[in-house]
Amino acid sequence: MNKFFWSAFALLLCLLGTFLSCSGEKKVAASSIAPTDAEVFNPDMRFASIDSLVDYMMEEFSAKTVDEFVNRYEQQAVAVKSYGFLNHKGEDTNRWDEVVFRDLQALADSLSGGSTFDMVMSCRIERGMSHYLIGKDYCEKYSENPLYQAEMRDWLALEDELGSFYINLAYLANWGGTIAHVTSSGSLAYMAEERQKEYCQLKKDGHFANSESLTIAEARADFIQELADAKSLDSAMDDDMYDGEGYRETLKEMCEHADRVTVLLDKWLASRAQLCKAEGVPDSHTAHLIAVLGTRIMELIEG
Repeated sequence: MNKFFWSAFALLLCLLGTFLSCSGEKKVAASSIAPTDAEVFNPDMRFASIDSLVDYMMEEFSAKTVDEFVNRYEQQAVAVKSYGFLNHKGEDTNRWDEVVFRDLQALADSLSGGSTFDMVMSCRIERGMSHYLIGKDYCEKYSENPLYQAEMRDWLALEDELGSFYINLAYLANWGGTIAHVTSSGSLAYMAEERQKEYCQLKKDGHFANSESLTIAEARADFIQELADAKSLDSAMDDDMYDGEGYRETLKEMCEHADRVTVLLDKWLASRAQLCKAEGVPDSHTAHLIAVLGTRIMELIEG
């Protein structure tokens, strides 16, 4: 009798242990699918105002590598989302970019006709938005493709050098005038905008707006000639008028940038050609971008 009792008691304990173990497993499984703190967006309070967002979006930044470029975009994305979350509750959260960019564009437009400082800020806001959109396209569509990685790497190097060339040329063309600040900032914004407009079309079966008959070789030749025209600016300046030595030094720096631009342009064109061949992008699309970048050089020379 005792033997039967203890056997039954042991069996009962075993069944009870199994039940408790299964219950614990269910609780763990249930908690694993519950929302976690990491899944809840916590806005960065630094970007509660449009001014703080603008200060961040227009901050001078030159990416030397694709990784730096991607990291910058990811940081900007948090800033944009934080501002939208804090200032536009009730809006479509899937369209934060559009919602926030309405505010940024309105501010840029309001500043564009103001003081020199205001106009420079307007250009920087425009440039910041263009860089953000390029980063978004790259990260969402192209970042895993080696051809896009190579093209972006070579573009970033060209953009950095061409930007320095534009700045020097803007100051030479407007030597001694405060408008040089606006012109140089506008040139950087112009380059970023043109890149953004053409970059969003770089995908298979894209609808390419640029169908001119201009070839890449022709566009490149025109661009190189425009660089040469800039390098031939007169270095003879009366030192008694306004810092002639400073003018000649800036001209020397600009010519050095121009030489490096030529090398980096060809490097970018090589990686670009492989990408465009794989994606079915017409040569006229690349030629158009080179042409508009060259047009900016002539606009700066002619004032």
